[in-house]
Amino acid sequence: MPRISRHKDRCSTGHLCDTSAPVNASQHTVFANGKAILKRGDKVGKHTIRKKVKDKSLCINHRAKLTGGSFTVFVKGIGVGRKGDKADKGSMKGASDNVFAG
Repeated sequence: MPRISRHKDRCSTGHLCDTSAPVNASQHTVFANGKAILKRGDKVGKHTIRKKVKDKSLCINHRAKLTGGSFTVFVKGIGVGRKGDKADKGSMKGASDNVFAG
């Protein structure tokens, strides 16, 4: 069973400039280990992606969300985020060591 991901746990972005970023919980009423639990739709923190602009490869700001989540465990009616769930073009890597959700 996957471990629960929480506020500021990191995801791999799947991009070349910033390869990881924190994910920010949008709810602050349900907690695991004293941190708000993530849910589908929570925003990935500030990070950059590689983009070709006028024949140059630049790192530009990028916005993304946690798009994966549980189909059986919910916070405010939305699936909780867990280690391995899809975030941006990558997945959640950070999570609780002792709280799990199917």
